[in-house]
Amino acid sequence: MGVGPGHPGLATVQAVEAIKEADVVRHSDGCGVGLLHHARPGADVGPLDSADEVVRLARTGRNVTVLFPGNPYAFSNGTEMAERLHRAGVDFEAVPGLILELAAPVMSGIPLTIEGRSASIGFGLVKGAETVVLRLASGWWESGITALLADGRTPQTPAALILNPGQPGQHRVSAPLGELARKAATYGLRGDALLVLGPGVEMSEQFDTMAKRPLHGRRILITRAQHQVDPLRRELVDVGAAVVEIPTIEVRAMPTSDRVRKAIANLGRTALVIFASANAVVIFFKMLVETGVDARALHASKLCAIGQETSEMLESHGLRPELVTSEYTAEGLAKALEGWEMEGMRVLVPRAEVARDALPSLLAMRGAEVEILPVYQAVCPAAAGPALMRLFGAEGVDVISFTSSSTVANFVRAFPDDRLPAVLGDAEVACMGPVTADTARKLGLRVDIVAREYTTHGLVQAIVEAAARR
Repeated sequence: MGVGPGHPGLATVQAVEAIKEADVVRHSDGCGVGLLHHARPGADVGPLDSADEVVRLARTGRNVTVLFPGNPYAFSNGTEMAERLHRAGVDFEAVPGLILELAAPVMSGIPLTIEGRSASIGFGLVKGAETVVLRLASGWWESGITALLADGRTPQTPAALILNPGQPGQHRVSAPLGELARKAATYGLRGDALLVLGPGVEMSEQFDTMAKRPLHGRRILITRAQHQVDPLRRELVDVGAAVVEIPTIEVRAMPTSDRVRKAIANLGRTALVIFASANAVVIFFKMLVETGVDARALHASKLCAIGQETSEMLESHGLRPELVTSEYTAEGLAKALEGWEMEGMRVLVPRAEVARDALPSLLAMRGAEVEILPVYQAVCPAAAGPALMRLFGAEGVDVISFTSSSTVANFVRAFPDDRLPAVLGDAEVACMGPVTADTARKLGLRVDIVAREYTTHGLVQAIVEAAARR
């Protein structure tokens, strides 16, 4: 399956459906991870090892989806995979994808054909084409330009280098062909690039809408859990950011234990249920179903949601909370409940398994009986630490985004204590709300951006506003 040039929005509907339906997903180099969240729970997802592994998995009756960048039969090694499957007698289908050479120029506002001016396109070092698109590896820019000049292109030919081609944060540098390498060097640019020359380059200043987006050229790290990353990624991509995803938190549902069954059985006399996160809502409702009941079991309880996203998750289950507060702190929640009569009230709080909570004692002083019910664990994925070290050992990012205290704590643990400030360099830290920001400061991070609205939308808006002030 071809996943297109890298931008997750440029994969086909058929490609996304193939990932959703697969028992096994294997991704080859260059695919990124922007589509892997579509894999169903329980699917076997990992990097492509070999065609032999795919054959073996398919022969066990499993539905295997193998991802290739762009198109599997163009500038990719999908053909080798197809030949191996054919020889093995394995039934397969090839799903086309948009190739980089066609997608990236359009994303930067460069028409490849123009009526009366350019009717032919050449990929690579070809003769006679009015528009040429050439992939250049890092360190080979000048060689590519020199080869085109030696092939008869004039130094005045309109040309552009596209950096990070096909990605949401791709960057265009335009100049006459003879001046292009010098201009790119002036900006200190490096990496793999796409070289485009032809009359359409002259129109890019008018048509390059991506470059006008507020976070164009900014690299943003998302540390949120994989299953929750999609809304944040989409909003960042929409405003032009190049997104790097390294989840520092993984949500693991706890078993529906006797303690959980007892809490659910007691819902009829539970006056208030406080959902501490959207994850708590999803997992608690699954537990309800596992015990043979549904949302009607909450009919006697008032509901409180911590954060707007938790409220929206409750509403998606057909329930509207009586109270929506901001981030979870025992003191803040007790204050939000100041006007409520707590004497004799039974309160249930489904939430993550964390350290001791002060909420029971604070509300007990007002006569309430509070039970903290752990329904999931928030753990750090094993791959997060090495991935973060590689990222900040190379190009790093412009902004690190945190959506909870757990994402911060797990991020900090990935680095040696004495190296963290130096490793992060000039990267700004953006937090979704003051509680997350306080955690970051206590762990030694300089917090630059705090969202006033404690949602992914509020976090993106805060990052956009900070970029406008730079």
